[in-house]
Amino acid sequence: MCLSASASRECVTDVFPTLQCAVGACAFLLIASFSIAVQGATRFPEYQSLAHGPHQIRLLPGQRDFVFTLYGTPGGLDSLKRVVAIMREQGLGNGFDPGPAPRPHTKPLFDYLATVGWPVMCYPGCADMQIQGGRCVLTREDEAALAAMDKGGVFTAVQLGEWGYYFHNLSHNEGWWRDVYGADFEKFRHLKKPAGLAGYDQRPASKRECYSILKDYFTSRSRDLLGRVVSVTGHSHYEAYAGEWGAWVIGLELGENIAFTQSKLAFARGASKQWARPWSVQVSPWFHGACTTAGPLRKEGRDARGLDAGHSLSFYERTWLHAWFAGAAMVTPENSLAIFFEQAAEPWTLTSHGQKAAEVFRLMSEHDRGVPYIPLAILLDHLAGYNGYMDKPWGILEPTPGDREIRDLFDHQLFPGADHIHGKPDPENPEAAYLRPTPFGESFDVLLTSVAPGLLPQYPVILVAGDVEFNETTVARLDEALRRGSTVLISERHREALGERFKTLAKRGRLEVLEPWTNPATGRPTTIADQRLARLARELLPIEVLGDAVQYQINRTKTGWVMELVNNRGVVKKPAEPAVIDLQAKARVTLKPKVRFTSAREWRSRVVHTRGKEIRVEIGPGQSEFVEFVTR
Repeated sequence: MCLSASASRECVTDVFPTLQCAVGACAFLLIASFSIAVQGATRFPEYQSLAHGPHQIRLLPGQRDFVFTLYGTPGGLDSLKRVVAIMREQGLGNGFDPGPAPRPHTKPLFDYLATVGWPVMCYPGCADMQIQGGRCVLTREDEAALAAMDKGGVFTAVQLGEWGYYFHNLSHNEGWWRDVYGADFEKFRHLKKPAGLAGYDQRPASKRECYSILKDYFTSRSRDLLGRVVSVTGHSHYEAYAGEWGAWVIGLELGENIAFTQSKLAFARGASKQWARPWSVQVSPWFHGACTTAGPLRKEGRDARGLDAGHSLSFYERTWLHAWFAGAAMVTPENSLAIFFEQAAEPWTLTSHGQKAAEVFRLMSEHDRGVPYIPLAILLDHLAGYNGYMDKPWGILEPTPGDREIRDLFDHQLFPGADHIHGKPDPENPEAAYLRPTPFGESFDVLLTSVAPGLLPQYPVILVAGDVEFNETTVARLDEALRRGSTVLISERHREALGERFKTLAKRGRLEVLEPWTNPATGRPTTIADQRLARLARELLPIEVLGDAVQYQINRTKTGWVMELVNNRGVVKKPAEPAVIDLQAKARVTLKPKVRFTSAREWRSRVVHTRGKEIRVEIGPGQSEFVEFVTR
């Protein structure tokens, strides 16, 4: 940071929100959202600077609390009232995703739900939801069913689900189209896309052309769904574009057969900050032809059903909790109306999954999750079109070396082992790839160069990755970040692309050209070396984690810090078989805080640690623990 020891003694004070000092030719501004290393100690952001700035958690509009939903509602008003009563009695949640479809005949249901005050995500109620130009068009008469919700300030939106997967994979699949339209298939055949073009009418020549075509598709579908869309993407990384193109909520589907869980969360959280919109997570119980439902494990045709089918209860619990802790406004356990109760009728007896959901929602309700402390932004080009599932930008273009570096960064460095689409999953435990240990913590947001002024300087470090067009706007954003104290990391290729502008930016602050490094795991050049990532984690995070490999994230609270520790080992799950728990697969870690704390308490085990330089925590197989450090 161009700061000498003597200058740091003069400049660093307890008045932290803004302070500016000049050392020789290096002038910079320290912003409250930064963590700053000074004379061996580190200053980290105060809660207020995160909670009320761009890093804040954005709840659903009109809501004061995080939302945990039930998936599905009965069709009758009396039954709906009973379900709401059961949810309140059992502490099962405070919203519906989905609720009724918005139709004139469902208005009495929405009139009642408006009095409950819980948000409702609506499915449009038509099988061709994703088809541009199809018959799934909601009218103002349909929207009138939501009038009482709107008048009462209770949030509703209409889901546009798996639109990225549809565009690239289903838009040319004739079998799927025949299932959707049945006897009317010939009337709509002209809308089907040509095979071999990943949803495009002809092969696009550039990323900009792909961007324009996908934008037209998304905005067209949004208009037909009343312009109040909650976007849900699973097999894609298009979260930033959903936010840019007007989605009211940036949603993810996880679980199912979807890979890249944690990188998708980083994309969604970054998009939420970039476009000032809430984000959500829907956790699917489908798992390679098996689906979790109530009842004993059984075969229905070729598929497996029952509480032991699909994903493990441990996976659901870890994913629900992690999505909440990562900053989601809403978490939806998919198919939960058919999973949480032994039968969807009186006496509404909870299954083991329903009991676990009530336990999880109680923990969410009783504890302040704080604000995720994410000190590092990964900056991609606005037109990058990153798509891990297709392994091609925008689902069709051949990846450049720059594109490959982005892919390797997520799949082989930050979240290694998360790609079970192109890599071979563990045949003995295929669920193991869905949540992974994080060597450098869950401390990354993904942003695009279309970011507005003011956001990049909120990150202590910005890693520029992949092919970037350093246009006037992008250079201005980097200039602002450097002037306000951020460190910007670029490659030699980026320096060459900047040309003479590199010298100008280098004078603004700390602009570092990273040393080349070839990842031995891939044999390919990387964006950044593992050693540099490890150093960043040591410098930027307020708590160091030593010991067994775990997934971890750190949040800032009003009274200190809280750390999520997830042991993803010890649960073996195949789609059509019960989970097998290895009781010996415990994770043992040592936490070394860099902040002074008065006490530390584990939320779930309720173990209290006396003040010291380090504490030791044990996490059971397939379990999550949260350790709260009180600093004042």
